[in-house]
Amino acid sequence: MINNSVNWLYVLEEDLHPSVLSANVAHLSEPSGYSNNLKNHTQTFRPYFVNVVGRSSQEAKIILIQLINLSNVIYQYLIGIKGSSNGDLSSNQMRQLYNQTLVQLEILLDFCVKFDELISETLPLTTYSISDIRIHLRKKLDALRNRLSKCEIDRQLRELILVGLKQLIIRRELKRSEAEYANLILDQLGRLTSFSAFEVENLLYQYEFNTPEFFNYCARGCDTLLLDTPSLHTQFEILIGLEDRMNGLPPRTKARWASKDESIQDQLRVFLKEKKTYVQQRLDLRRAEISDSKLSDEVDRALINLPVTQLGLFIRLSMEKGIIPNEDVGKTFAYYAQHFRTPKTPFISAESLQKKSTNVEYATANKLKSHLIGMVNWLNEHYNTQHGQN
Repeated sequence: MINNSVNWLYVLEEDLHPSVLSANVAHLSEPSGYSNNLKNHTQTFRPYFVNVVGRSSQEAKIILIQLINLSNVIYQYLIGIKGSSNGDLSSNQMRQLYNQTLVQLEILLDFCVKFDELISETLPLTTYSISDIRIHLRKKLDALRNRLSKCEIDRQLRELILVGLKQLIIRRELKRSEAEYANLILDQLGRLTSFSAFEVENLLYQYEFNTPEFFNYCARGCDTLLLDTPSLHTQFEILIGLEDRMNGLPPRTKARWASKDESIQDQLRVFLKEKKTYVQQRLDLRRAEISDSKLSDEVDRALINLPVTQLGLFIRLSMEKGIIPNEDVGKTFAYYAQHFRTPKTPFISAESLQKKSTNVEYATANKLKSHLIGMVNWLNEHYNTQHGQN
């Protein structure tokens, strides 16, 4: 069954080779018989292919690639005949058979690709069909360009649409899904009654026009709105509004401008989420700044020219020598943290101050010792306590 259903492709390629076909020119006197034979093969092939699709997508894809390659080979035969023929009867009959075969293969391909969208997305157009499809798409693109030139729409938005669609149409190996997508976008833009930036942006978003230029256009538009808004709360509201706008625009197609890239919906959602996180962090910092400012106003902290490590040790030393009561150690350290500040730490953590008073490094102890010796030396200099001296 497999051999009978697929082998005719190889036989067809051999039988239609110009050297074979021209040698059998006598058989060309009855093209209707050839046409009927070709139709019978394609009719037999259809149920076989449907069965293959149900069994293995990979096998179905290989068969379709064989069909496309066969079409491309026969198209090369046709081009060769056009370039070398002298207009004789046999050459005209050969061209007729080639065109007839190419048309039947296109009909067969159109039938087969409908059964698996994933396969269709990866298949290139045949060489025979791609020229006409590109001409058709370029005509639609020219019509869209003329209409956009008469509309008051942002120049960057207009250019990214036209350039993006042109890049899609002229892709070297244009796939069926890409041609269908380009045709879909052109038709949808052509149906718009209002060419406002708002409506066009919505359409491109819903129809997955995920070009880098469109993403950058949306990102710049968002940044501009935020830069023009000094209030962080209002900025947050703007971002929520943009998210709400996108959530209200359901996708209209599974196809994309770049099928392997992330959807424009996912890209913009991630972008807005990052922006919201950034604005939220700024809001938190602003709240902390206001809170710290209030605390500073409520409690006038005295400056002490010691780092927190040395201050903690100094308090601990005073408690150990009975200068400062040590009945409630936590409360004592909380008091000093609340009423004192250091040059580098305006708001001291009571827990940190207490911890640093016991986890003492040698350098910290040595530095505090120097301060204490300096104090004793100052006392000796200004208030000499030796007997008999004033």
